[in-house]
Amino acid sequence: MRFSLPFVAIAALVGLASATPTLETRQEAVRFGIVSLDPTSVKLGQKFTVNYNSTLARWQPINLDVYISGKYPSGFVTASYQLLRSDYPADAHFYSFETTLPVISNDDTDGYVANGSYIVTAFITYQTETGAISRGGVEAPIAIDLSS
Repeated sequence: MRFSLPFVAIAALVGLASATPTLETRQEAVRFGIVSLDPTSVKLGQKFTVNYNSTLARWQPINLDVYISGKYPSGFVTASYQLLRSDYPADAHFYSFETTLPVISNDDTDGYVANGSYIVTAFITYQTETGAISRGGVEAPIAIDLSS
């Protein structure tokens, strides 16, 4: 089987495009740090741990704000609900805390829907080289198990 040079070039571009989310995730980690969850799938009322690591972050955080938000199968995007707001210690590189899902509606599922996609976002406030105060963030997906 022979491949022409244009075919190989197009295949390489398609491969590069499919790798973009991974590259983008790494770029965000270098700018803002890394957030991870343990466990990554939770039931209503179950505790989970949010871990933030600023070792790779270009800027040392001043503040750390952590939110959960979601998107329903219908396309509706939820508001962001705060899980934590904290000053970030000047000499720290790791911050962990335990929490549960916030109740966002008084129904049987606390406002969460089956087949919704949810993310936990860690926003950092930081000071740039010029002294400007800015904000950026990194995300981690969280699965919400609504089974009994």
